[in-house]
Amino acid sequence: MGELSEKCAVVTGAANGIGQAVAEALSAQGARVLLADIDEDRGQTVARGLPNAAFQRADMASREDCRALITRAEREWGRVDILVNNAGLQHVSPVEEFPEDRWEYLLRVMLIGPFLLTRYALPLMYALRWGRIINISSLHGLVASPYKSAYISAKHGLMGLTKTVALEA
Repeated sequence: MGELSEKCAVVTGAANGIGQAVAEALSAQGARVLLADIDEDRGQTVARGLPNAAFQRADMASREDCRALITRAEREWGRVDILVNNAGLQHVSPVEEFPEDRWEYLLRVMLIGPFLLTRYALPLMYALRWGRIINISSLHGLVASPYKSAYISAKHGLMGLTKTVALEA
């Protein structure tokens, strides 16, 4: 039994990379983990390899998918103790050529999705009088670089959201 054996976590972008590593670490500490990703095959495979883990295909750009993710955790475990907003993607293009739909999608995944998940999970955490929200950003949450306007805008916004929720919660 790890120190998180009574806790339940939701991790986005958990089918590979940082999200997978976070899900594995939480699981190793005994947490029940709901992994979320748009890569269903890979996500299912990762979840099957972890004790007390489940997978749900979810697109963080979708309000309905975000709500369904928190609803499932609450339905199955009665709680959400830890939320890790990790899902992310990149598109490199000058601003004047950046596809508008792609720009919006990146912001939905990396800023609006974390806002929605936080909004839906906070009441459960308040009821428990305990919770942790971990928003994965990057150096681009602090400084800019050329041709990554959507990614940088989302990460700067995520840093602002993180600071605001820290003050409110």
